[in-house]
Parts: sequence; structure tokens; C-alpha cells
Amino acid sequence: MNCACRLELMSELAHEALHDEGVEAARNACVAGAPLASAAITASAWYDNPLTGAPALRECLRRLNGLSRGAAAFAAAFVPATHPETSDPGWAPGFGFVTELQAATLLAAAERLRVSVEACKGPGMLGFFLAHAHDIMATSGPLNAAGLTALVFADHAASSDAAERAFLLARLDVALDQAARARAAGLAQFPFFAKEYIFEGTSPPVRRFDLETLMQRVGL
Repeated sequence: MNCACRLELMSELAHEALHDEGVEAARNACVAGAPLASAAITASAWYDNPLTGAPALRECLRRLNGLSRGAAAFAAAFVPATHPETSDPGWAPGFGFVTELQAATLLAAAERLRVSVEACKGPGMLGFFLAHAHDIMATSGPLNAAGLTALVFADHAASSDAAERAFLLARLDVALDQAARARAAGLAQFPFFAKEYIFEGTSPPVRRFDLETLMQRVGL
């Protein structure tokens, strides 16, 4: 993948509308003066989540690499299903779990990136997706950041490892920048929640707190 396309992708993923729980976690980690390493750790944990993070990116890229051209085949490859590890319903790797504003921002970013990718590699999967986006997303749900990254890297025939590194670096760069701003502003601007965020996943079941069992488990 050439440097210009990589930088353009990173720039698109830095859009303010795409700030998410990873950014929020990084801000919260540093607002009281903690080092940026704290932000990197908390944000990294978020961007490795199985529904919209690096694992979803890798699975999306795997499906794209084995996909034959055709809107029906594309849609069939990304029909939402229960996640095999988390049991969350309605999951399709690279799709869903975004707000309407984020979905619109990512589609606009995809259009801009398509021009650069096709100038370098010719027509590819990103252009094909955009040509059939309405029909595909009617089944899969809206494109998310992991899906956009996978489409760009699929057109460059890049490895999933390279795509994962680029995705994490792009997302962490934004999170660290926001964490540094939060540290400089301090608690005067805390909490940071000024926007709606989408929680990826189901709530854990409510269970009775058993103090005696807990004490036994920790050896007390």
C-alpha cells in the first residue's frame, strides 16, 4: 500500500465525527494528569474489541479476499449473525454499530478514498461496494471504520497484519491526541460526554453478589 493512500486513510479515520468510546477512554485515562501510556493502553483495549475493532477488520478482510464480484454475493457474505465468541446478535464484520452521522461520514470518506485507490490500483472492491452500497447495507447495516479500512487494504492486496497495524495506529493516533488535550484541559472539562456513543455489545446479566463465595475464591 503506497504512503499517500495510507496517509489519506489515516486522515479520514481521524474525523471528529468518528470519535468513539476509544477516544473517550483515552481522555478519561489522562484527564487527571496520567501519562499518555495510560491512554494508549485503554484505547488499545477498546480498538481490539471483537465487534468493531481489529478482529472484525481481519474477518472482514478475509471475507473480501475470498469474494466473487456480484452484489448478491457481497450481501450474502455479510449477512448479520450471532458473533461466535461474544454471542452478540446482528454482527457482520466491518458493518454496524455506528451512529447515522458516523455512517454518513464513513461513506463520504469511502468516496474520496475510492478516487485515490483507483488512481493507483484501478477499479476494485471499494468502488464495487460503493456502486452497490444501498443494496449491500440494506442487509449488512452501515459501513464502519473497520470495514472501510478492510476495503481499502483489500484493493491493495495487503496482508491482514498490515491492515490491522494501520487501523490500530490510525485510531490510537487520534485517541492519544485527544488524551493529550484532555490532560492539558484538566478536570475543568470533565466529563467529556457531549455526544451520543453506541455501545457495542449486550449488557452483562445481573447477578447476586455473593460475598462468602468471593472471599473463598481469593483465599480469605
